[in-house]
Amino acid sequence: MNIIMEVQNIAKQYNAKKVLDNISFSIYSEEIVALVGKNGSGKSTLLKIIGGIEECDFGEVIKYVPTLKIGYVPEVAPSHVFFTPEEYLFHMGKISGLSKQSLQQKINDLFILFNMNEARSTRMNQLSKGMKQKIMIMQAMLEDTKLLILDEPLSGLDPRAQHDLENTLLSLKENGYSIILTCHETKLLENVVDRVLLIQGGRVLQMASEPIIQSNQLVFELPNKNSIDEFLPLIQIKQIRTLYNGNQELTVTVSKTDTDKILLAVLQSNASIKQLIPLNPKKEQFDTYF
Repeated sequence: MNIIMEVQNIAKQYNAKKVLDNISFSIYSEEIVALVGKNGSGKSTLLKIIGGIEECDFGEVIKYVPTLKIGYVPEVAPSHVFFTPEEYLFHMGKISGLSKQSLQQKINDLFILFNMNEARSTRMNQLSKGMKQKIMIMQAMLEDTKLLILDEPLSGLDPRAQHDLENTLLSLKENGYSIILTCHETKLLENVVDRVLLIQGGRVLQMASEPIIQSNQLVFELPNKNSIDEFLPLIQIKQIRTLYNGNQELTVTVSKTDTDKILLAVLQSNASIKQLIPLNPKKEQFDTYF
């Protein structure tokens, strides 16, 4: 993954109270990053600084892609909009200066991507909060956005709407988007987020440098005729998360989606599979941060 943006030494204070203190981290292409922390910890302020909505007192936000466009979606969606979704998106696109032809094509593509065609002509005040949230994200994507900033995207959604939006976020990542968001939902952290950054005392602590996703630990033993050195290149091309060895026995941790690939490689090399352990993040590891 390539770095698309870097947050360097960001500081911000209100009325002599320091909210953010020397914040630094990178954002990579096609990843989903979550900011977590207690209420008032500065999460929303940091998102606004990254999105260019608010200025910082010190530090800078560096775009490694000069043409990078950012879409910002606030926590609260408009509640008294009587446009249809199509009318609303067209109106907002015209305000942004987009041409009628390119705007209409973009809107059509977004309705397909978000599976919202059936609702495009329904008045927005009649839509659920989950559908309104999708429309707000669609609006943020009108200008060929590649980085989405979402403030509490699951807030107030029922479980079904949350699940639907989780799938939408994963689909956006698969389509080349990077996403940075705030959330309190541990389920989102477990199922969707690649990296979690904890804001505590005005600073960012990186809780995990590896994706917080469902993964499996595989333990297998190499046959005597195979050396570890011969087997390592085969493993390394399978995007192994961690790797260590000893006495011809290897333990690897791979994402759930890569498990089948590594199992096939192990079997084709005549190695013996000793153990497969599902590794799922536990809710308790996040609870103390909200």
